[in-house]
Amino acid sequence: MFIRTFVAALLIAPAAWAQALPPAITCYQNSVNAKDIDAYMACFTDEAVMVDVSRTFVGYDAIKAWALREVLPAGDTFRFRAILEADKGYAKTEVNWLSWIVHYSYWWNESGKITRMSLQYGD
Repeated sequence: MFIRTFVAALLIAPAAWAQALPPAITCYQNSVNAKDIDAYMACFTDEAVMVDVSRTFVGYDAIKAWALREVLPAGDTFRFRAILEADKGYAKTEVNWLSWIVHYSYWWNESGKITRMSLQYGD
């Protein structure tokens, strides 16, 4: 009985649950939703690069200032939808952010820290 129930639960689980998120993406998502700047910055290397559509923020201080101003105030609206592309140390995802569908591309190092991100409006 347990096996049938377990299999049935797997079959009806949302597609996003079936996709294991890399730690870098989980860190980003959880810290944004919690509106926790310290946890957010712990997701990045000190030299990380953030591209927000056409603007680029380089390094800890620039990313932190941008996040406090533009990301965390609406952090609780961030919702992961799908992984669109993935490779070693890279993933492109689709997320809901405020009222938009956005493509977030993440690059991370061997320690799972984000080295580069690009945020672009979805198609």
